[in-house]
Amino acid sequence: MDDFPKCSVCQQQLTLKGPAPYLLPCLHAVCETCVTSAAGGVISCSTCQREVNLTDTSLQKDAVRQKEIFHLTVKHRPTELLCTHEDDGNQAACWCPECEELLCEYCQNMHNSFKATRRHVVETIVDTAPGGMHAEPVCKLHKRYPLEYFDKSCNILICTKCRAGDHAEHDVEDLDVASDAAQGQIEQHGKNVTAHHTSHQAYLKSINKAVNDTKKTSSAVKETIHHTFHSLRTQLDQREKELIIDLDNQTKQKLANLHTEQVTSEGESERCKWTSDYIKTVLRYASNSDFLTLESSIQETAQTHLRSVPPELHHSPAAVFNMRGLEKLKSDISKFGSVVGDGSASDEHTLRDRGTQTDDIHLPDPENTLKHLKLPDASKDPTPLPQFDAGTNTYSLETEIGTTLTLQCPKLQLDAARANADRCHVTTAGQLVNSRPATQHRHSGRLRKYWGTCASTPIPLPLTPSTVTPVPHTPRYWETHSRVGVVSGGWWYPVLEVGVVEESQVDSERCVCYQRRSWCVCVWSCGTHRGSLCTSVWQQGEGGKCYSNTMSDTPGTQATLHYGVVLDVGRGRLAFIDLNREVVLAKVDVEWSESLLPMFGVGRSDRYTVNMKVISGADITMTDTKKSLIYDALN
Repeated sequence: MDDFPKCSVCQQQLTLKGPAPYLLPCLHAVCETCVTSAAGGVISCSTCQREVNLTDTSLQKDAVRQKEIFHLTVKHRPTELLCTHEDDGNQAACWCPECEELLCEYCQNMHNSFKATRRHVVETIVDTAPGGMHAEPVCKLHKRYPLEYFDKSCNILICTKCRAGDHAEHDVEDLDVASDAAQGQIEQHGKNVTAHHTSHQAYLKSINKAVNDTKKTSSAVKETIHHTFHSLRTQLDQREKELIIDLDNQTKQKLANLHTEQVTSEGESERCKWTSDYIKTVLRYASNSDFLTLESSIQETAQTHLRSVPPELHHSPAAVFNMRGLEKLKSDISKFGSVVGDGSASDEHTLRDRGTQTDDIHLPDPENTLKHLKLPDASKDPTPLPQFDAGTNTYSLETEIGTTLTLQCPKLQLDAARANADRCHVTTAGQLVNSRPATQHRHSGRLRKYWGTCASTPIPLPLTPSTVTPVPHTPRYWETHSRVGVVSGGWWYPVLEVGVVEESQVDSERCVCYQRRSWCVCVWSCGTHRGSLCTSVWQQGEGGKCYSNTMSDTPGTQATLHYGVVLDVGRGRLAFIDLNREVVLAKVDVEWSESLLPMFGVGRSDRYTVNMKVISGADITMTDTKKSLIYDALN
């Protein structure tokens, strides 16, 4: 029943017995009732919202829809078709094209019995093709004359008498020829509109895809934003803890110094009181001879006291929180990050600031026809920052010559179960601290000699007896961030070390720098550069170049030291980077015979405090400077 066309104004179905349909200029149908009752002579099509002024436009009956309605009535409502021969109310069963009448079964029998109509070809209603029940129109001027010609000049159908009369001088052609030409043009219009419709459907499909992609990307960007700022908050919390540790250590050292001065001053004060009391006794009870005898001793004692005169007031400055750079940090945070939109001027500004970020995620433009989502122009940023692939734990670094270097940054874990519990422990936050754990553990499986711990997983060589296929020759990289405080200092004492060692040599010495088949960067008090700690690279027990002034060796000094390790087991290349100095400390070419273990060592707790954190995987911030240092280390 929904197949019947509807009036585009009142939305009522157009039926065989209802108001006749009229054709609007937009090719939508309107019923005769709406045409005659149009307010102000204006009809508004609710389908396409186009208005038609009936004063200027004359509507014609929609003959095509009338035929459509008749055919739909035959198909869906045959009981509404009644016999027109006798108007007896019987349901029509057939149609006579020559008589142009609907006949019921009774009238059909009568129709076939009359001599005048028995030769008429009668069609059963259900077998009649669409439009087949309508006879060809006849001329209104010359009744019963069929319209056989089309007058192009008047744009009307005419009969034979019309052609010989008023239309004799006009451009006239046979109705079949004109109809075929018009049908061909209408078919072409249909093809053009269909192609246009297909184009819009494809465009709408691309928009739907873009909507889905935009929502997915928005979710991914939102998750990245949450992760990024969670990492920032974690780093801020860590920095807060470091500052509190710094303050506690400085306060502890300051109080210890003040206590020493207090004890010294109290002792001297007590001795001065004894001397003063004795002098008062002498002045009260001594004779002349006693004065002469005691004067030199009392003078010597008094001068001893006077040589250690304290200042009038002990100035003990309070700890100060140095907030230099706070405003710049706030400004950087307020400008940090950008969500690239439609390529407006503000977006171009944020694209120019991309150098301060480690990663960019952009809304995609899957279809070239969708101009409202644009990718950033690569020409505006010729040096894209490295991208981290969480699935493979790799960075893709673009080299200066246009090639791509894949750098593996696996997630390293400090092996808490193997840490030497007599010298250090690994906290629940995964940091190595040079103090004994609160709970002592059995020594089973732990390192006994080495002052530190190792990574939980060894690094295999490209081809070992235990590997069936070669290990990919992808360079590896990890870092350490170590907070160091000087307690008492001391010469020839290692403070911390970061390196690699062949598995059989892991627990052969207390330090990696002293072990065979080991390589590390070591921070220590070398004995030559007094007053400062130095950094040097050690290879199989031999120290290399000494970089002095790593930090002061004065008690109470605090500093954070950053080192990077580049390891290419395939090429046999190992390098150490000082990230604070931004230099490659050393590049070593080695032929290894065993799998390697990353090692992390700490020094004596009575000399230095060390809190070491391993930075690996997605936690590494890959800046342009760091990328250049890694290139240098591998070349």
